[in-house]
Amino acid sequence: METGKGITTQNCPYLKVAKWEHMTIYKMNFKSLSQLHLFLKSDPAVNSTIFYSQKSKVSPAKFAGEPLDMAIDYCVGGYEKDFHLFVKLKKDIDRVNVRHVQLRKSRPSVVGSRPNVPAFVAGAPKSMYRMDRVKEKKFITIYMNLAYTGNTTEGQIRNRGILTLNLIKLLENNDYGVNLKVFEACTVGSEVFAASIGLKQPGELLNAKKCYYPLCSKEFLRRVLSRLKESMPFREKWHMSYGQLLNHQHVRTIMEIPKDAIIINAPDEMGIRGIDIYEDADAFWKKLHLSEEIVVPNYVKESKE
Repeated sequence: METGKGITTQNCPYLKVAKWEHMTIYKMNFKSLSQLHLFLKSDPAVNSTIFYSQKSKVSPAKFAGEPLDMAIDYCVGGYEKDFHLFVKLKKDIDRVNVRHVQLRKSRPSVVGSRPNVPAFVAGAPKSMYRMDRVKEKKFITIYMNLAYTGNTTEGQIRNRGILTLNLIKLLENNDYGVNLKVFEACTVGSEVFAASIGLKQPGELLNAKKCYYPLCSKEFLRRVLSRLKESMPFREKWHMSYGQLLNHQHVRTIMEIPKDAIIINAPDEMGIRGIDIYEDADAFWKKLHLSEEIVVPNYVKESKE
C-alpha cells in the first residue's frame, strides 16, 4: 500500500472504483453494521495527501456528537441517546396503523390437507380442512439517503427514522419482503463517493434498536461515514466540504437502484417537519405514492378518533 494515499481495491474487498462518463466513482458496500464496524476497527489507512486533518476526529461535539472511537463502537454496541422518545413516538404511530395481513384461512371441506377430528367424530360430512393459498410474496428494497442539510432538526431526523420503520411494518403486513439499506452519495469535482450499509434483509425481524443508530444519530453520518471518506484514494479537494449532494437521478444511476425500489431522501424533501408525528406521517406517505399498493391510514384524522 502506498503510504498516505488511503486504501485500494487490492487491499480492501469493500471498495470498488469505476468510471462513469467523465466521473470516477468510489463505491463501498457493507452487508451489515457488524461488517462496517470490523472494517473501521482495523483503522484503515487515511489519505493524508487530501485530508490534512480528519474531521471525523476533530469536528466539535455540538456538530458531530460523541468521539470517533465511540461512534464506531455504537455500530454494534447500541446507541441510547433519546431512544426512549423514539420508542414512544413509534408506539403512537403503531396505535393508528390499520393492519391488513394476508393470512391462510381454514375452511371446512370434504377433502383437504388436514383432518378436523371433532367434526369427524360428530359425523359431519365436511370433516377436513382446506388451506387457502396466500398471495405470492413480493420483494422491495428501501434505500435511505442519510445526508441532509445543515438546518435539519433532530426532530425531523427522528421522525424520518420512525416513519421508515413504520413503512417497513406496513409493507410486511401486506406480504412484502423488505430489504433496508442506508447510504450516502456525494461528489467533489469529477469524483463521486457512494457508500451503502445493509440494515435488514427480507424475512429478518425488524430490529428498531439496531436501526436507530444509523437512521437517527449525527455521529453515524458525521463521524463514521466521514471516516470512510478519509480512507478513499481521492484526488480532488474533498477536505474542503467532504462532498456535495448528488441529485436524485444521479443517485439512482450511480447506486444502481432499481426503478421499483423506494428512495427516502432528506426529511424536508419527504415533507417531514419534525413537529407533529401524525402530520409528518401523512406528508411522508403522500410523497411515496404508495396508497394504491397498500392501505395507508389517515394518521392525523385517526389519531384524534
